[in-house]
Amino acid sequence: MTTALAGEVPALAEAALAAVSELISADLSALEETQLLELIRTVEKLRRKVEALDNVTIPELEARGIPARYVLRSTSQFVAGLLNLAPAESGPRVRHAHELGVRVQLTGEIGEPLLPALAAARADGVVSARQAEVIIGCLGKLRGTSLPVEELAKAETFLVEQAELFDAGSLAGIAKQLLDTLLPDGTLADERWQQRRRFLSCVPNGEGMHRLTADLDTETAALALAVLHSLAAPKPSSDGEHDQRTAGQRMHDAFGSVLKIAQRSAELPRSAGLPATVLITMTVEQFETRTGLAATSYGQKMSVDQALRIADQACIAWVVHNSKGGILNYGTTQRCATEKQTLVLVARDKGCAFPGCTDPPEWTEKHHVVPWSEGGQTDLSNLVLLCDHHHDRIDTGGWQIAMRDGVPWFLPPAWLDPTRTPRRNDRISMR
Repeated sequence: MTTALAGEVPALAEAALAAVSELISADLSALEETQLLELIRTVEKLRRKVEALDNVTIPELEARGIPARYVLRSTSQFVAGLLNLAPAESGPRVRHAHELGVRVQLTGEIGEPLLPALAAARADGVVSARQAEVIIGCLGKLRGTSLPVEELAKAETFLVEQAELFDAGSLAGIAKQLLDTLLPDGTLADERWQQRRRFLSCVPNGEGMHRLTADLDTETAALALAVLHSLAAPKPSSDGEHDQRTAGQRMHDAFGSVLKIAQRSAELPRSAGLPATVLITMTVEQFETRTGLAATSYGQKMSVDQALRIADQACIAWVVHNSKGGILNYGTTQRCATEKQTLVLVARDKGCAFPGCTDPPEWTEKHHVVPWSEGGQTDLSNLVLLCDHHHDRIDTGGWQIAMRDGVPWFLPPAWLDPTRTPRRNDRISMR
């Protein structure tokens, strides 16, 4: 194998880029079918070879200490910033480079990759990134056991051979069978592997929303599924219509409910000397006109109406500033109902007060009948317990709440009941 001199590397990269550009602009209409198919195979091999360059460049970055010099926490963060990648893209690249790239010993000598057979297959363009992920994951589990080094090498060679025959999905099944064969009682090894690989991130997707990505260990996944499924059950409306949300939307809303319950529990660790709090900022013009976008301390943008609606349902701090950044007004968490008020609300409403809802008090939040942002007071005559589902829809659905003799009544929209006869939850009326 020939090795390019350092001075030749930039020119080689430019030549490769130029060759690809020519291929992109080439007229393929004159190719025979066999030639076209062979071109597609060659391009795929080229793609995989180019991906394998990460296993050369990333270890060199780390050997020179470049990420640390730029005061970044990790190589993954540096690569993401350098190449304008999302963390979900840069993370696997760095992880693969650690497994498949050359290693610099303390003596300065260059050592073999941790997985030399897979590294060679990636460099030859015969294994895809997804196939490599399957193999790395399987061997990572085996590496945490007492399996001899020779057996690990055999397992690596076997999986690389299978990768040349099967796609990533089929290869994952083969890897699972291999694990079951080599580790018939592999619970402990599996737990160690899960602890190393546990991961969760929440990053903007560029469309105003955020993408939650996670690899949960078995225990955390079991807890998550138990809690989310209990909160994600369909909620029929009071007029008997089915819940129109998809299963995915119900799970999303259940996850939001979990976070709100945790935020209301007052058991979260303090941050910067304060209870866990969402800080929302907006200008005085936005506050007065209810237009524009407010911002959270984490950088999320939301409409002012949405921000003030959130401020009505949980302990949220908000700040209004002028065009030069000076603080004009602020709201604090003191508007939240006291512990004694909460106990009285639970005794009165016994859960979500919306007609027909059976959610218990633990799944509810204190809703201001007259919105707190519009001067509504935090007292019992202006508070009602609502679950997340009905709290989010009470205003947009055309319902209104009226307090009569200290009890919340709900006026349905005219399209549902032209007489708008007040209703209330059976729990409240059955005393």
